Amino acid sequence: MDWQYFFLGVGFLVAAYLIYRMNKGGPSSEKNGWMGPALPLYVQGWGVIIMCVMVGIAFILKSLPASI
Repeated sequence: MDWQYFFLGVGFLVAAYLIYRMNKGGPSSEKNGWMGPALPLYVQGWGVIIMCVMVGIAFILKSLPASI
C-alpha cells in the first residue's frame, strides 16, 4: 500500500467536504433575500466538489495493492 497516495486521496475528500460545508446554503436569491453565494459561484463550487471526490477516490484506489 502506497501511503502517500492514500493520504493525498483522503486530503482531497476532506477538501471536498469542507467546500460542501461552505457551499451548503444554496445560491443567493433576490426573491427571498437569501444572501448566499452567487449562482455561478454555487455551480462552480459543486464542480470543484465533484472533481475533488473523483480525484480523491482515484488516489485511494491507486494506493491499493495491484493484486486486488
